[in-house]
Amino acid sequence: MVDDKISLYDKLPLEMLSGFYYHINKNIEEGILSDSMYHEIRLIRQVAMKKGISLTYLYNKGSLTKWKMN
Repeated sequence: MVDDKISLYDKLPLEMLSGFYYHINKNIEEGILSDSMYHEIRLIRQVAMKKGISLTYLYNKGSLTKWKMN
């Protein structure tokens, strides 16, 4: 079920949203971030679903971003 509330992620441009999605996923995979980041991933996935963006597209686009979160 998708939450109808608007989050910060709803307001982000696609490049930033994909960048967050990619970098949070990579950091979770590497064990750098806490389990609370799964909540952030869930919020981003909800936004992607609302906008009709595939998670594969989001991840791939995020891997091409030039900025870093650290």
